[in-house]
Amino acid sequence: MRTLIRGARIIDGTGATSQQGDVLVEDGYIRAIGGPTTPADEVIDAEGAVLAPGFIDMHSHSDFTLPGDPEARPKVMQGVTTEVVGNCGLGVSPANATVERFYEHLSPMIFGEAGGGCFRDMNAQREALEAKKVSVNVAPLVPHGNVRCALMGLEERAPTAAELDGMRQLVGEAMQQGAFGMSTGLVYPPGAYAETEEIIELAKVAAASGGLYATHMRDEGARLIQSVEEALRIGRESGASVQISHHKAGGQFNWGKVKKTLKMVEDARAEGMNVHSDVYPYAAGSTVLSAMFVPLWAFEGSQDKLLERLKDPATRERIKADANERFMKFAQLPGVLDRIFPKRLILPIILRELSKVVVVSSAKRHPEYEGKSLFEIRKLRKQPLFEMILDLLVEEHLAVAAIAHVMSEDDVATVLAHPTTMVGTDGFPQREGKPHPRTFGTYARVLEHYVRKEKLLSLETAIHKCSGLPARKLGLKDRGVVRVDARADLVIFRPERVRDRATFADPRNAPEGFRYVMVNGAFTMREGVHTGARPGHVLARA
Repeated sequence: MRTLIRGARIIDGTGATSQQGDVLVEDGYIRAIGGPTTPADEVIDAEGAVLAPGFIDMHSHSDFTLPGDPEARPKVMQGVTTEVVGNCGLGVSPANATVERFYEHLSPMIFGEAGGGCFRDMNAQREALEAKKVSVNVAPLVPHGNVRCALMGLEERAPTAAELDGMRQLVGEAMQQGAFGMSTGLVYPPGAYAETEEIIELAKVAAASGGLYATHMRDEGARLIQSVEEALRIGRESGASVQISHHKAGGQFNWGKVKKTLKMVEDARAEGMNVHSDVYPYAAGSTVLSAMFVPLWAFEGSQDKLLERLKDPATRERIKADANERFMKFAQLPGVLDRIFPKRLILPIILRELSKVVVVSSAKRHPEYEGKSLFEIRKLRKQPLFEMILDLLVEEHLAVAAIAHVMSEDDVATVLAHPTTMVGTDGFPQREGKPHPRTFGTYARVLEHYVRKEKLLSLETAIHKCSGLPARKLGLKDRGVVRVDARADLVIFRPERVRDRATFADPRNAPEGFRYVMVNGAFTMREGVHTGARPGHVLARA
């Protein structure tokens, strides 16, 4: 099948200035660029449109949803052709019985119902997705949380020598099976229980095979700078390329710190380290409510153990005391504030922060709370704050997700504009409630808001951050660029018509302006409509 795309404004993904021309696609590859005259089976008129490499979602969690949603419509409809999965130390492989039990509890917390199951290793995950067929390419990372859980469960301690060797073996096997690196989620158990030295040892295994180290750091607020220092130390001592996941500063008292952390990235690169970040273009994050307020020690053992602790009066009092401290950190209220400001001035700050945390999904027993802030729910229930939060977690069996509007728009723009930053959604389509709009609108928002309206980025630079830069980070030499003999992963859109329609109130809306998406030479979108085609592959690190 020969497809000629005629008259497009070609942006090649490298950051270079666009050029006008035709592109010939045959057998899944780009065969000619410029003015091909060879007859074609199909001609696409792209006059007035941009042709660019398909977008590579550098930070996705779609490994949990692709088995049940292989068409990946939220991503395809905004131009995504490849998703990097297994982020934040969480994923569907590798797994044993202990890991399976962990996700049996975790999936309802995230999705509101059981997830798609786990796989014993990367090969099994690849075989399952290739058999089902998917509409996007998939680039898996090996999640540290799975590796630790497989050997140690949810135990808060250092591994024995034998356990560490077992973890090394699991990471090594995943790398041999094509993983692109290892990820950590250092705010989520069991990954949060690991010391830096453990992560360095496992990152060495990934680095030995050319893999990267992607990290959801320990803190993205009050201890952001220390967390970046840890990430850079891990890269320096392991030799791994470092990817700072969803680089941001949460909480008003931390706004502006990204200027310091980006300078730290620049200094590390000047030393010769390969360090980058990714970002989603929103001033709000999303996670499960328990991760925001419940102390890490309370998760040890299992989610069932956590529920038992929440119900036990004596243990609950300890959790509440720690939860209060955790909230002060989440709200980014340093301990010195009570010595600087009178308590009557601190209370409004606390209430303001509560108004920024909104319950969005999974609260099956209290659907009336969807879209309401913790402050509003507290008023409805007429309960003290932490009593209300812990009761709600018990009533919902921990399954409460929330969106926190705690970032600065200026910080988001600063991180996005930095030359070492690429774009990722951090998204997956939750089956219930109102998921974060980043799952449906990230790339449209970059193109509409930050390119066309704010003029923060040129179109060529934005496309580079969405395609060529992540491809280079992953070592994908034949994707993320428009050049002869590259894979035909392409998107065609009209930049002046791109409109992000996904909002926090109504997030499940596909954007406008995208006309065609091609994966491995087959159209997954035609004239703005998903074709149902599933030409994607599970990629392997070269």
